[in-house]
Amino acid sequence: MIEKNIVSLGDTIFNDIDKNPYLNELYENILYNYSLHLFQIRSERKPVNISDALRFADILSKSPDDSHMTWAQEIVALLKETEPNNPEIDIYLNSVLSNTGNFQGLETAEKKKTTTVSLRRNLLECFYEEYSKELVSIPAEPEKLFFRPQRKIYDRLIDPYFSYSGPTSMGKSFIMRMFIKKLVQDGMKFNYALIVPTKALINEVSSKIINDLGSLLKEKNYRVVTSAGALALEEEHNFIYVLTPERLLYLLIRHKDKDIDYLFIDEAHKITSKDKRSTFYYKNIDMLAERKRKPHIIFASPNIPNPEVYLKLVPEALEAADLTDYKLATSFSPVSQVKYLIDCVDGGIYLFNDRSIRLMEISKATIKVPLSNIITHLGKGVQSIVYFNSKDKAIQAAIDYAAYEEDKNDSELDSLSKEIENQVHKEYFLAKLIKKGIAYHIGYLPASIRMKIEKLFRDRKIVAMFCTSTLVEGVNLPADNLFITTYRKERGQTKMTAVDFRNLVGRVGRINYNLYGNVFLVRLEENLQIKDFVELLEKKYRNRNSLLSLN
Repeated sequence: MIEKNIVSLGDTIFNDIDKNPYLNELYENILYNYSLHLFQIRSERKPVNISDALRFADILSKSPDDSHMTWAQEIVALLKETEPNNPEIDIYLNSVLSNTGNFQGLETAEKKKTTTVSLRRNLLECFYEEYSKELVSIPAEPEKLFFRPQRKIYDRLIDPYFSYSGPTSMGKSFIMRMFIKKLVQDGMKFNYALIVPTKALINEVSSKIINDLGSLLKEKNYRVVTSAGALALEEEHNFIYVLTPERLLYLLIRHKDKDIDYLFIDEAHKITSKDKRSTFYYKNIDMLAERKRKPHIIFASPNIPNPEVYLKLVPEALEAADLTDYKLATSFSPVSQVKYLIDCVDGGIYLFNDRSIRLMEISKATIKVPLSNIITHLGKGVQSIVYFNSKDKAIQAAIDYAAYEEDKNDSELDSLSKEIENQVHKEYFLAKLIKKGIAYHIGYLPASIRMKIEKLFRDRKIVAMFCTSTLVEGVNLPADNLFITTYRKERGQTKMTAVDFRNLVGRVGRINYNLYGNVFLVRLEENLQIKDFVELLEKKYRNRNSLLSLN
């Protein structure tokens, strides 16, 4: 008997949709028109049949492919930006975000609606939406909703070992925190360890856990511990450890009697980095593997294709028939990034099309203006992060930008400015900048000052942040605009890797405020080569099939 290959209708529709010439033409024209709007360039728009574009977006939103769903969201979001008063766009925006399960984005879109036309849906569609919301509700906070990939990951955290990856904007650590909160609510007496790569992240994550759990910590006799020498370790409690790999090792050595039931390793790609910290990860997992009471081990990493590689560190996992059964990789992002190259040396503004993987010229204009002017022009009413690979350059850029800004006369900014004067120095540059809603974020700032700067940025009081990798790698502060002034990493000539770049770009886009963000690669110096900036943009695609290795 000859078996016939059965092809579903969905396969027929979605398999070749990426190559559809009309869809790609519409998308490129939408990007071009959005770029003219963003840069305020007076030039003729390219033709876009909005109804056709919206129908394509609706089809893409129903695809099982993560990249298709993200693409659908981007199309409707950019159309909404360039045609804010078109009621048809509002109708499809609702539909697309509902189809992709991006209910947080749906709330954001509802707040920004400029039309009063409501979507007429039949009873079945309304039931389906409510049913979908039930499926993605957060067990610890039922009034809030996960994205669909988040919920899939959440349901796997009870596995003995598991590894997952996704974009920075997906909220990988949020899933861990909600899982812990639910078990604490249910009265489970476990010890949890969240391992983060930097001390800056210890402050951020531990603060969020304390905020998540609130009075539950005392009611359920839990303590949040951030060092191996914490006094609480001498008392009878259950613990939530938030530690770097080094601090976890000290804890395992000093407190052999303290079991760990769940070990969460955030930013797991650091395990394969070439710095001295990577060896601590190996040692910690080896020590825990020797214990009689072994923990559940969960790895979370940026959007890499093979997160199961980290499971090779777990002895029990090596006995599994197929490690891919214990991994989940998603590329779905609730927000999109539109990427540009601005050449301040030879002139020109270029758009990078993620779909065709090519640059598209927006303007040939010579841009002989300071970076501060570019940030001001593109940053009205939004928040910007500006990346340098040198703290001196970051500080000087912040000072240059502040020269044309006025004090905000905000009590919280003035209070922090006074605190900086008292803690650091009365004439310290930062104290004056803060009053204007401008800051720089570098390694040697006191931890208490850094945390307050981060909070004021989250509260949208600080509108421009100039940083090195201290901020980019350490703290989750998404912005509307990101300016990248070099393709080199901090303290050296080493170029960013694909993972470095994705982590950096993933900071752009704020789901509570918008469905997209803008990334600007800015060439300021002749010794920086255009081809290297282009390579940085293309790295995501060149590395798609290259796997990380632990060998």
